[in-house]
Amino acid sequence: MGNYLRKPMVVFFIAMIGLSAVFFLVPINLFDAEYTFNINGRPSAAEAKMSLSYFIGIGASPEDLKDVVGFRLLPMGYFLVFLMLFALPVLIAYRVHVGNQLEAQKEEEKT
Repeated sequence: MGNYLRKPMVVFFIAMIGLSAVFFLVPINLFDAEYTFNINGRPSAAEAKMSLSYFIGIGASPEDLKDVVGFRLLPMGYFLVFLMLFALPVLIAYRVHVGNQLEAQKEEEKT
């Protein structure tokens, strides 16, 4: 198991799956979104923070979605999703890669 965690690609996918599980299964209102409401037969929109778990139906009670017709992420919300679900795992995998290089360099110096 320890050797697998030294491979940057494995660490990338583990981090990506772990972070995706957190953001899709736990209702953390972190991402910028726009909600569309139907109030008295007229649609209106409002910006608020939302969780990715709302897309799969976790964490939103029927009372919270009473007048909501739809919701979507705003460009800043998409950017934050990209940062959290792709860029952060890339940084973690890069750190593993650099650590492997430093360890190999130390082994070379010993011999």
